[in-house]
Amino acid sequence: MSIFKLWSSAGKIYKGSELFQSDTPPKQTYITPLAFDKDVAELQDFRNHIPSPRLVTPDTFKRLLNDLFANPLILHSFLKNDGKVVCMDGGIVGNHLHMAGSGILLPRNAYGIPHDPTYQILQHLCSQAGYKLPFSHDIDILLPEDKFIENFRSLRDRGIVKCISSHENCGAAREDIKRILLNTDKVDIPVDIVEKILSLLPQRIIEEHAKLFSKTLSIKLNIPDDHITDEHMERLSTIHKEKIVYIDLIGGTDPDMAFGFRKMELPNGFILHPFLSNWENIYNRVEINLNIVFSAHGRGAHFDKENPFFIILIDHPVYQIIEKNPEIPQEIQERIVKLGLEGRVLIHKVTPNIRFDSN
Repeated sequence: MSIFKLWSSAGKIYKGSELFQSDTPPKQTYITPLAFDKDVAELQDFRNHIPSPRLVTPDTFKRLLNDLFANPLILHSFLKNDGKVVCMDGGIVGNHLHMAGSGILLPRNAYGIPHDPTYQILQHLCSQAGYKLPFSHDIDILLPEDKFIENFRSLRDRGIVKCISSHENCGAAREDIKRILLNTDKVDIPVDIVEKILSLLPQRIIEEHAKLFSKTLSIKLNIPDDHITDEHMERLSTIHKEKIVYIDLIGGTDPDMAFGFRKMELPNGFILHPFLSNWENIYNRVEINLNIVFSAHGRGAHFDKENPFFIILIDHPVYQIIEKNPEIPQEIQERIVKLGLEGRVLIHKVTPNIRFDSN
């Protein structure tokens, strides 16, 4: 699938269950549901009692999520964000937009390292292993392919993307250095040598690589960059506690709504916003999520058929992206099977139960 353009901020929201069916809804304005105070109280009470998926049966957890998304304010809960693009890491708190390494793993036109002192130690380690890693004088060598830049610009121009952020101990940044070492032109380093080089590479170099990427992309988009330190994250630096992957097809459309995704107090999870990239990238990121969860850095031993890890697809109530594209969950299921995790990882789709009125 190619990049899909983000839908317009559209739709009057009323309490109810009927869905407004249209591929091209007219431009509209969100309004408060009729029983706003009552709905707020019910939503706040409900979200405070959502258990971990490991504390109830899989069917019960699915039912609880369905009940939560029946609240007429649920769409509002997923629209509020500050426009900061951050990593998919579940330890990052705040109402942000999420993708792996803030985009550091998006496909590039070419792979290499910039002519920057940050990478001198990396170049030295490669030299010790018998490989010459050249510096690139292309200042944009770290940027993703043009179609992703164009998508970011479109989101920036609409006031949706406002900042690019890196974070401390970013696994995606380490994965990107590995990708560069394996794909740089005229350098053919075996995988085992690359892993050895990475094991010797100081963490501060990976940290600076993450910062340099966010800085480079932010300059290209003419927006600020930011860096999130460990003390501002809700996890230990080397342990992932995520129980879920949330693939959010709603978030980011309107910056003025009342509630935010991270305020929902749902079980801790990785968060992905597909409109920031494309589906092939999302499939690959889900695979990385699962590799993290079922590695020494995750809690994979806790997840089995009775206590599975969940992938939650949060569909859009008007555009019904998952509903109209059955190949999306099918492809995710194929990745689950590929990793030998069938039965230990379940996919569940939820859709806000609201009605849009075009009048």
